[in-house]
Amino acid sequence: MSAYIPSPAGQPPPALSTRGTVEGFYGPPWSHAERLAHLEFSARIGLNAYVYAPKNDPYHRARWRHRYPAPDLARLAELAETARALGIRFTYAISPGLSMRFAEEVDYRALAEKAAQLYDAGVTSFALFFDDVPAELTRPEEVDRWPGAGAAGAAHGETCTRFVAEFLTPRGIREPLLVCPTDYAGVEETPYRRRFAATAPPDVTVAWTGHDIVVGEISRSDIDRASASYRRRLVLWDNFPVNDFEPSRLFLGPLTGRTTELAGSPLVGVLTNPMIQAVPSRIPLLSVADWARDPDGYDPATSARRALATVAGAGAEHLAPLIRVCDSWPPSAEPDAELVRAVGDTLAGRPGAADVLTGRLTGLARACRAATEPEPLVAALRPWLVAGADMAAAGLAAVRLLDTATTDAGEETRRALARAESHYADVLRSVVPPFVREVLDRTGQAQPGLPGQAERDADGQAARADGRPVALLVTGERRTAGDEAFTALLGERGYAVRRHHAPGPDEVAAASLVVVTRGADGPAIEAVARADAPLLAWHGLVPLGLARHSEVLLARDRVRIVDPADPGAAGLDDVVPVYRGPAKLTVAEVGPDAQIVALVVDENRPALFRYPPGARLPDGTSAPAPRVGVFLGADGLAPWLMTAEGRALVVAALDACAARSRPVSAAGEQPAAVAGRPGGTSQPENLPRVPEVSL
Repeated sequence: MSAYIPSPAGQPPPALSTRGTVEGFYGPPWSHAERLAHLEFSARIGLNAYVYAPKNDPYHRARWRHRYPAPDLARLAELAETARALGIRFTYAISPGLSMRFAEEVDYRALAEKAAQLYDAGVTSFALFFDDVPAELTRPEEVDRWPGAGAAGAAHGETCTRFVAEFLTPRGIREPLLVCPTDYAGVEETPYRRRFAATAPPDVTVAWTGHDIVVGEISRSDIDRASASYRRRLVLWDNFPVNDFEPSRLFLGPLTGRTTELAGSPLVGVLTNPMIQAVPSRIPLLSVADWARDPDGYDPATSARRALATVAGAGAEHLAPLIRVCDSWPPSAEPDAELVRAVGDTLAGRPGAADVLTGRLTGLARACRAATEPEPLVAALRPWLVAGADMAAAGLAAVRLLDTATTDAGEETRRALARAESHYADVLRSVVPPFVREVLDRTGQAQPGLPGQAERDADGQAARADGRPVALLVTGERRTAGDEAFTALLGERGYAVRRHHAPGPDEVAAASLVVVTRGADGPAIEAVARADAPLLAWHGLVPLGLARHSEVLLARDRVRIVDPADPGAAGLDDVVPVYRGPAKLTVAEVGPDAQIVALVVDENRPALFRYPPGARLPDGTSAPAPRVGVFLGADGLAPWLMTAEGRALVVAALDACAARSRPVSAAGEQPAAVAGRPGGTSQPENLPRVPEVSL
């Protein structure tokens, strides 16, 4: 990977010889046209490498032994030829680790034969990737051949050595092999790394992601320690600005937190992992090119301005406000610190704060509505532009409500919030809705008459349930969209809802149903674990006794129904889309008495399950009442996330938990959520119209 565009006359060569991208994300791969355009853009900004490794190309990973069909092979050949003409190294990565039988000669031949098909099509640079595969060998013949800790590292290293000796060298390919090990994150020596180092070719370069998988900072010490642990030179696989773990978000800001101390380091290159959205990825990618070329002179703010001008051109003015609120990194970082400060100051009543907040939100709404060019970029950003405009409108409505706390203003604000939270695309979701809800609470305009919401007396205590069964919603202190949606659902099922973040014995004893959400903390979970009432949960599954182990998977949106006749299956069958787009999905390792309703697609791990009363739970106790685990994540039943099918499964799980029959219409038909299919429609329900907001 040594080819690069020469630096301008009089300037030193780039600090890193390899500067490029690895299309290594999960989710929808880029199209062929997007890849060709990306190669052209890479050449323009000084990137010189592209590694083909899309996780969802089956011939790269899941079906790595299989030859590409002729049309697919022709496209790869065109990519390799186009890259060559542009001075970019096109590297094809094979990822055999999911199924390769390392002790069998037939698979080494299959690996060489697969690479030979690509070589004959014009590919002359290869990589072997063992990322995100089992960390230990399990086949008896492999364990016998490589006994002891870190055996997978030995097998992977030997595979690399054989690939170099038996495939690359006979074809005159002398460049060092790029390898992504299974142990690709962290800086410490491990048994895997020791054994990989002992069996891999001495000149391989190791793709490494930093001290963690997605990082905010990488130091020179991180680089030196990681290189020492592998005993090899490194290429930084920088998981920036990748968004496959949270595709509802965009990361459009410049690269930050990367060391400038690269002189004499064992880091020889950077391969940045872009977003699923190819054209918007160009904005942050330009900053990677700037850093890799001249880390000492790199300034993130300057690079960000250049990136916007280069990628957006004449449309920069209208796109700048959206980019500004989507420029935080790492993903856990607070978005747009100035806007967050304006929100806090407005709630605190500081002079002038509301004017600052109004100005920022007005500018965001106007710009998002006015953006029209460049067309390819605006088309890719359209969901976030629409979401940004609606989110700004909700914030503006809340500012007006603070000034004029009338019933009409409260209704306008609630409608604006509903519209803002209808979008799967996430723009300021962690900032504006909490602000709006706080304003609604302060002004007494928080969802009057919401079905099933517990009325409150003057002291803030839950009033009598008026004969309705009580559902205890165990959640966090701050009300969320998911809480509100589940409260509404419980109301529709006839419950009076008591929302509590610290339930006491009296609240637990009074409950006819307990629901445990992602916001519940340890003491709250412990308080309800042995409740005599039916319990439904998507958090705390282990301490609740429902699972031996639970995990939240990223970027998932489908489950497979195990038994369509089960009352928890909602009349659905086969593969069901539960979310409007990839998001967090909870799975569990359940006990033998669990009745599994649905599994997560591709992994066969329980995502919806239940225990009848008296069933033996994984913790050794007996279920005192029905217990149900559901697939929901941190957002719960949030309106931007759920499909009709997903909501129908949750309704069915709730009814099965409480042993209640599902309601039918007057005509005796299934509820609208699942009518019309096995499956129904995945489109979100219609939302109330939001009045136009003056800007």
